[in-house]
Order: sequence, then C-alpha cells, then structure tokens
Amino acid sequence: MFKTLAVPTRPEAQKLRLKNFRSLWQNTKSMDAKTFFRELKRRNVYKVAAAYAVTAWLAVEAVSLLLFGHEERTSAVAALVVILAVGFAIALYISWAFEATPQGMKRTANVSADTVLPSWSRRKFAIFIIAAALLAASLLAFDLARSRTKPAPSPPTATPGFP
Repeated sequence: MFKTLAVPTRPEAQKLRLKNFRSLWQNTKSMDAKTFFRELKRRNVYKVAAAYAVTAWLAVEAVSLLLFGHEERTSAVAALVVILAVGFAIALYISWAFEATPQGMKRTANVSADTVLPSWSRRKFAIFIIAAALLAASLLAFDLARSRTKPAPSPPTATPGFP
C-alpha cells in the first residue's frame, strides 16, 4: 500500500554529493587538453595573460625606479608584486568567465560560441605588447645603469675625542 523510500547509505550519499558537486564545475562534455587550450584561445585568456604580465612588469619597474634610494623600496615592490599576482588570477578568471560584447560584459555561458566579438587585431596587440615590453626593459636598463654609477657609501670615520 505505501512505498517506502530507500534511504541512501552513507557511502552512496557521499557519492551522490560528489556527483552533484562535480556537475556544478564540469562541463557536460569531456574536455581534453586540446579542447581546453582551444577554449583558452577562443576566450582570449592568452591575450589577457600576456597583456597583464607585461603591464605588471612595467608597473614593478616603474615603482622600483621611482622609489630608488628609499629604504622602503624592497617592501613596496614586494607588496606590489603580491597585489599584482592576486590581480593576475582575478584577471584570468574574468577573461575565462566573461565576454566583452557590444552590450557590455556577459557571462560566457550566455554568449553563443559563434558570436563575433570585438577584439584587437593581432598586429595591434603585438604592437602593444612590444611597446610595453620595450618601455619596461628601458626602465630596467636605466635602473641598472643608475645603480652601478651610485658611489659606494664611505665608511664612517672616527671623530677626534670620540671612540
């Protein structure tokens, strides 16, 4: 007359929870390495990573150069590197999860794969990366040249009458 529902045992319940958890994070189709890297390219994750890395390097070099001779230079640069590393992870996540459309930022899941999205041409992107890298390299070279020409501090001399 009444049907009793079978209560899943503890291992079965754990497997069910694990299956539900995996389904939240995994695509329904399997993704091998080739498909994954193709998807990274389609979502412009490579471009974001390259542009962020070069711009971050430029920022580190600029801060290092601006704080030349200050005691807090190393701690400021270290803090900047940590902040930029966290920002790098956030930038990669945003480039993976969202698409820039003419209507604004949209989740990648809501944009069809065949939609033509505005993007930089390869030439413009290459020019940007090369220009930023050259600027950062020139700041590095200037910093190295300036640190070599800095005179070594003279040793303290004893003043007559003081030990």
